[in-house]
Amino acid sequence: MKSEHDLEDFRELTDLLTDLELDDATPKANIYNRLKFKLESGNIQLHDSKKDGIYMKTNKWKAATVSAVAVVCLLGAFSTTSFAQEMLQTILARFQVGNMEITQYDKELPATQSNTQGIEKPIELKAHPQLTLEEARAASKMDFPAPTWLPEHYSYYNTLVHGEGMVEVQYEKGGEFISFLISKGGENGISTTEGVKIETIGGKKVYFANGIVIWEHEGFTVELYHKKDIDTATLGNIIQSLPTKSAKK
Repeated sequence: MKSEHDLEDFRELTDLLTDLELDDATPKANIYNRLKFKLESGNIQLHDSKKDGIYMKTNKWKAATVSAVAVVCLLGAFSTTSFAQEMLQTILARFQVGNMEITQYDKELPATQSNTQGIEKPIELKAHPQLTLEEARAASKMDFPAPTWLPEHYSYYNTLVHGEGMVEVQYEKGGEFISFLISKGGENGISTTEGVKIETIGGKKVYFANGIVIWEHEGFTVELYHKKDIDTATLGNIIQSLPTKSAKK
């Protein structure tokens, strides 16, 4: 066999595969599983390196270049299907914050086609009971932390229990909300194509991604949601106001 591959040798095959119409999902699944096996067995390697809890992409594709090109040619006709989308994205970095994994991609996923034909169903908002913090802790069976300091004129509004291991604590000022999604256990994740900023604020390593402020507090992952940016000093006061286990004793 030649040590250097000529991509033209495979051109006819890749053209046939690209133009092939598959009505059955089984062949697509087989293609995906074969490529997944190649990645997992090391025949195609991603070569991620880890530094300070962050997985960074390194450019070491040399031997796998032909395989990567073949993947692109093979998946050309299916690049907008869900099984191919993740494979055609490049992961730039991963960040782990408590039970939250932030994945940074190099580009957005292609828009998927919808069969709704432009018909949009109205969103039905469920009514939630008004719970105090203590009632919510009892209902969720979690002794979750909640900030005791908020910017001026913000006051406690409600706590929503989002299934097992997750609650949302809301504070309100004139119809404007600051929400804290607090979770423990399980695996959560978000993806972004924008930069992920990391700062140390209030003694915590704080991550900024997709407009969300995320940090870990004594085993809980805290996500802060607000329509406006919160300055560093205010954010530091909020973080430091979260009760600690030692303070409860």
